[in-house]
Amino acid sequence: MRMDGVNPLAQFLRARRSVLEPGDVGLPRSHSPRRVAGLRREEVAMLAGISADYYLKLEQGREHNPSTAVLAGLIGALALDADGAAHLHRLARPAVGRAAPPETVSESLVGLITSMASIPAHVVNRRLDIIYVNPLGQMLSPGFRVGNNLVKLTFDPGLPRDAYWRLTAPRAVAYLRASVDPHDDGPAMASLLNDLRAMDPEFEGMWQRHETRMPGGHPSTFQHPEVGSIELRYQTFNLPGTGGQALGMYVAAPGSPSAEKIQMLSLLAAQRPGEGDRGTPRKTGGTTSA
Repeated sequence: MRMDGVNPLAQFLRARRSVLEPGDVGLPRSHSPRRVAGLRREEVAMLAGISADYYLKLEQGREHNPSTAVLAGLIGALALDADGAAHLHRLARPAVGRAAPPETVSESLVGLITSMASIPAHVVNRRLDIIYVNPLGQMLSPGFRVGNNLVKLTFDPGLPRDAYWRLTAPRAVAYLRASVDPHDDGPAMASLLNDLRAMDPEFEGMWQRHETRMPGGHPSTFQHPEVGSIELRYQTFNLPGTGGQALGMYVAAPGSPSAEKIQMLSLLAAQRPGEGDRGTPRKTGGTTSA
């Protein structure tokens, strides 16, 4: 299966080549204007240590499974970071006969997350749909409900397209790229992409950049009606054996005003005990970021 109906490896190579300039990869800068933006195919091939003809086959989708040595060369030639390199390997090594991932959360994990009374947390699937959220997570944002999608929340038409959004929206799209199966063009993934394109025309441009990024301490700001502005760090942890589920936690700096506000929300959440949201999806708004 192939996401977007095209060869994802070829699409990725073309997109990443187009955003690089010779100086980005140690080549002499060109003093004459180039016909198209980015590196030439021949330059990428030279840097990767492969023939220009073989690289052309990769970009045209006529070669699907480059060797480990070729991938190593491409990582250097395209100046990929760790997230980009991991994504390149996923594109070149599609899983065969992968079973559909579960959409439920194990009871043991539910117990663990529910016990984290002072940390807002949720579990998402590969498409970043929320499939579980603890009580404090529900208190933090009305958007944190089972069935909502983190990227859709980011592209909510009601959110202002301010400087904060300009920072977090591309990051959320890159998180989606890094999380989903790059060979998935199934109906659920197609529906999500269509919805996001309809929500904001800027999504398509961000999606076609093929940037990948896993959250690692990224700042997230929430405007809460009861306690005001809360600044947290979003941390994710992949959950082995779950088909791509990830645990996301919003952590306040110890001793900070935001930590005090989270404690206040924790007390409010304790007055409404429950196991967290695992029920029927509800359409809600709210300010959040992935």
